[in-house]
Amino acid sequence: MARQKSKRYIGVYFQELQNGDRSYYITYKENNKDIWKKIGLHSEGIREAFCHQKRNEITSKIRLGEVLPHFALKKDFQTLLDIAKQFYDYKELHNKQNKKTRSRVEARIKAHYIGTKSLKTITKVDIENFQVEIQNGIAPATVNFIVQQVGGIFNWAIENELTEKNPCLGIKKLKVDNTRTRYLEIDEIKKLTETIKNDKYVYYFVLVALATGGRLQTICNIKIADIKSNGTIKLFDFKNNSEYYGFLNDKLKVLLELFIKDENKKKDDFLFQNTPNSNYMEQYYQRKLKPIFDILFNPIGTKHLEKVTIHTLRHTFASQLAINETPILTIKKLMNHNDINATMRYAKLSKNSGEKHVNNLINSFMTI
Repeated sequence: MARQKSKRYIGVYFQELQNGDRSYYITYKENNKDIWKKIGLHSEGIREAFCHQKRNEITSKIRLGEVLPHFALKKDFQTLLDIAKQFYDYKELHNKQNKKTRSRVEARIKAHYIGTKSLKTITKVDIENFQVEIQNGIAPATVNFIVQQVGGIFNWAIENELTEKNPCLGIKKLKVDNTRTRYLEIDEIKKLTETIKNDKYVYYFVLVALATGGRLQTICNIKIADIKSNGTIKLFDFKNNSEYYGFLNDKLKVLLELFIKDENKKKDDFLFQNTPNSNYMEQYYQRKLKPIFDILFNPIGTKHLEKVTIHTLRHTFASQLAINETPILTIKKLMNHNDINATMRYAKLSKNSGEKHVNNLINSFMTI
């Protein structure tokens, strides 16, 4: 609902919230500019008279020519969205790659009533409501990730003495069944690369994704300097917030060197940036590859988890390694998995999973 003007006080406004609470604002002019400030919530004890008093204090200082201090709300009145912005500002000092996460989480907080609640008044019930409300249109794993981020915001606030408790503690995660078993067979890989060979950016993007198992964001953030002379390639795992290394064979390394030379790329350039703004790289490759995947591998009626997507290239990397009898711990390292259970899904594809032993057993009692 839009802000409504107070019937009693000039420059005081309020806004009715979805949860039945009311948010109060004041407005005044400073240097011929209209300034809006949020004062707080009705549930926090804020009333129109208090807002009127605050506005009078500020306008009096402006009128008398006093230096107006930066308007700072009391800690008790800082909203979750206020703290989220401070939290991500802090994180950007240590991790320049958190913009996507920040925008995704802040957008969800802003769209829900907890965004305007004082941090100290948010309860477990509020978080559970938030968890339910944001489920529309996003996967359970994404919901879990966003709630986890909100929990991280509260932990940071506790460390900085902005609140005393974390209402996210004890919130049960949504059950996630996003195990994609689909991977590309070798003949399908050849069909794909043959289809895209005339688009060199997409072609080399796919080759590197298949050669490293990197996620979309990881591949998009490879820089020329990350490709080492010894055939290794430095990768950044945005999910686990860690660096790891993959490998390029001599043939692919030579092809990439020619590609880099032809495109006149410098050390600090992104390997696969083909757009003026690097922020649009992920969307660029999704738009390029989705229709190709759909034509080649996703006929009408294909179930969601069976569809070939860019992430299928990561599963293909691990699956083909397992089929070629790569030890499961080696696959874990190459995939940069934190948990061996995430890697074990590929173990069933390995010949070492028992096929050889069964074959030897059958041969031992078969006389034909």
